[in-house]
Amino acid sequence: MLTKDFTIKLLSLVLAFLLWLYVMGEENPEIPYEISNVPVKLINSDTLEKKGLIVLDEKNYTVNVKVKGRRSDVLNIAAQNISAFADLSRVNSNGTNVIPVTVEGLPRNVSLVSINPSEIKVEIDNIAKTQMPVTVKVIGNVMDGYAMQPAVPTPGEVLVIGPESKINLIKNVIAGVNVSYKKEDVKISVPVVAVDREGKEVKGVTITPNLVEVYIPVNKSIRVPVVPKIFGKPMEGYMIASVNVLPEYVYITVDETVLNTIKSISTKQIDISGKNEPVTENVPFDLPDGVKLVKSDINAKVYVDIQKIATKEITISNIDIRGADNKNVVIQNPDLVITISGPESVVNGATASDFNAYIDVTNLPMGDHSLTVNINTNLNLQIIRIKPDKVTVNIQ
Repeated sequence: MLTKDFTIKLLSLVLAFLLWLYVMGEENPEIPYEISNVPVKLINSDTLEKKGLIVLDEKNYTVNVKVKGRRSDVLNIAAQNISAFADLSRVNSNGTNVIPVTVEGLPRNVSLVSINPSEIKVEIDNIAKTQMPVTVKVIGNVMDGYAMQPAVPTPGEVLVIGPESKINLIKNVIAGVNVSYKKEDVKISVPVVAVDREGKEVKGVTITPNLVEVYIPVNKSIRVPVVPKIFGKPMEGYMIASVNVLPEYVYITVDETVLNTIKSISTKQIDISGKNEPVTENVPFDLPDGVKLVKSDINAKVYVDIQKIATKEITISNIDIRGADNKNVVIQNPDLVITISGPESVVNGATASDFNAYIDVTNLPMGDHSLTVNINTNLNLQIIRIKPDKVTVNIQ
């Protein structure tokens, strides 16, 4: 009787289990399921560095993972619940390396069907290192009436490490500093950026240190004329017709106690000894101690026009009378002949209208007087003779 009961109970248990399996198969079947865009992590990248290698461009690698399991198990799996790895420890050369992808973290009752793609392509390059100077890029302008001295970065050089192909692209390491409307010294810590020949940032490299301290002295500035310094004399029979300099003015800066004592800036000497033709030279400025130029080239361009000395006679028929008030003044024989001397081109182009001849009768009594004739001109000429040099006037 006892054996019969046990058999019945065991049979019931088996039937119940089979019924459970049936129900589970109908209500929670085993299905395939794909999880998309599972991120792939590159591991053991530290082993590359020991081999002198580095990942060229570490992308956001992803794969699609296909699994199989009960509906209730697989539908709860998300991309962030799965770990996908690509092991770099076996990479030994630069170039394109194909690395298998491994998936971990699946639930116990879920099996892996496939990984798509099962491999990823990783670009590997040689590690390169280089010391590069820091170039300060100044943004904006200081306040009007002030000037910047050259910027000083500390440290002046940084170490750049990265893929060799990227290091070869770098033209400069830039530290940008905004000085807009500043009127005091600028001292600031700023990040440095590696840029190519076009000024675009080269990413994927490491700069050490990545911050530098930049110091920019800011002082008052003034505008002063430039004076060319001429040495020597031209060949006999020749003379300096004119001297021109570019720039005509420069802005300078120096300690305020000295700044206002400077009225002009000279150039270095230009020797024209024995010259008989124009001289053009680029010459440095002759700056006093401590004085610095602002926004100007270090050289001035000086043009010295040297011409042959010429002479010419010009007749002047009009003589002005000064100080006549209401007096009647008559000039006898008002015609004058003047002899002029100067640069050939100026002499040849001079006419009577370029000269002003006058006499002064201020406070003179009535009667006849012999007065000296005065002549003015704006031309670069010398009046070497006036004939006659005196005229007779009658004051009534």
